[in-house]
Amino acid sequence: MIVKAVQDVEEIPVTEAGARGTTIRWMLNSSDGVPTFAMRYFVVKPGGSTPRHAHAWEHEVFVIKGACTAFYEGETRHVGPDHAIYIEPEAIHSFANEGTEDLVFLCMIPIQ
Repeated sequence: MIVKAVQDVEEIPVTEAGARGTTIRWMLNSSDGVPTFAMRYFVVKPGGSTPRHAHAWEHEVFVIKGACTAFYEGETRHVGPDHAIYIEPEAIHSFANEGTEDLVFLCMIPIQ
């Protein structure tokens, strides 16, 4: 069993073009010996966003705190805490924090 506390994992600024006010922590990944899925912990500050992008793998997102505007293939949805989001492979997507508190979410992706 692997157990980690958020505060013990390095917080890394997301520096991809289009990212604003976003950090990531790789909670579980292949360097921990996890074979199939990586778990990432994101914080998006008010006014911040993840970049619009697409990639070859699916991922699952779970909003822990705050709310976001989720952009997905031309569709826009407001998503709040305790909601799950499924993003299909190759879908253009991003998340924007238009609220007044931090947006915190988990994102699981397959280990490639």
